[in-house]
Amino acid sequence: MTLNSQPDDSALTWDAVIATRNRPEALALSIPLLLKQTRLPQKIIVIDSSDDHAPIRQIVTECTQGWDGEVIVHQSGPGLPYQRNRGLEHVSADVVIFPDDDSLFYTDTAAEIMAIYEMDRAGIVAGVCGISVHEAPEGSLPEGTYQMSRAHARDARTRLMRNRIEKKLSHLKPALYLGGLFKGRHPVPDWFDPERHSLVEYMTGFRMSFRTQAIKAREFDENLKGYGLDEDVEASLAVARDGLLVGARRAQVYHHKNPSGRAGSFTMGAIAVLNRAYVILKHTSDGALTPQQSQAARSRLRWFIRLKLLTELRYLRSAPGRARWRGAFAAARASRTLMRTPRAELGAAYSAAQDTLTS
Repeated sequence: MTLNSQPDDSALTWDAVIATRNRPEALALSIPLLLKQTRLPQKIIVIDSSDDHAPIRQIVTECTQGWDGEVIVHQSGPGLPYQRNRGLEHVSADVVIFPDDDSLFYTDTAAEIMAIYEMDRAGIVAGVCGISVHEAPEGSLPEGTYQMSRAHARDARTRLMRNRIEKKLSHLKPALYLGGLFKGRHPVPDWFDPERHSLVEYMTGFRMSFRTQAIKAREFDENLKGYGLDEDVEASLAVARDGLLVGARRAQVYHHKNPSGRAGSFTMGAIAVLNRAYVILKHTSDGALTPQQSQAARSRLRWFIRLKLLTELRYLRSAPGRARWRGAFAAARASRTLMRTPRAELGAAYSAAQDTLTS
């Protein structure tokens, strides 16, 4: 696939697609910030899989009252990749940004993201992500709003340090390895400024965007059902085959993680291993890599699983921690079976393992 170039005098448009489930209080924070952007969207598309749709419709209506853009609220079945794909069906803009329902954008976040696409006259860039920050936009968290869990707050404080450690251990991280291979296939554009931009191997879901053409050609993998952990990694790797993924260093996004809607401890431990295994095996078994590259990625996957089991040991003092480790261990065993599965049968084998581990 070749991405289209654009005329020199064209201004690109963007739509926002937000997948949500049972979290109107998160949308009450995030949607007003999208409408305060210095670069406004054409559409706000909310794909809702809530048990009760009425509160979501009410919040969206209240938050967008008086805005003259198009608002779409669509009811769907659950599953983050499924919901994102249903949102894509309504997208008509040049670029689609996928904020999580609890992503808080600074006022110039969208403008910084769109500036990269507009500098990319040759159509080399397939996706752009913002930068995660650990301070919410001023005035965006009124008194009485929900608070993040202690674990999520700790995760936000240590994200920068963990990202640096991950980069240093990239030789053991299969997704970083694969992303690096795909990244190396594309030229670095002449407008690239290391002080404002970075080349990334994959993007994190709460701050990612794509050229609409690129993500519609690939879509999100609906085998990754439910919470869909690593659906962002999988989509990034798929789109990275067609063009560069760029980080906008000035596009700030604060992830005010809502404490609801997560799966149980055993399930979270299981999908953290199983989903990553499926994603890596999918992208190493379709002929896009040399046999040596595929073997190197799979070797990194084995190391990743071992390290995941080791790091989960720190939580064994608590009952949820022990359940999470058991889930990761069960998924590690299932992953060994996936590694022996032919590409044509991989999706079905993964789905069967997921159903067994998360039922």
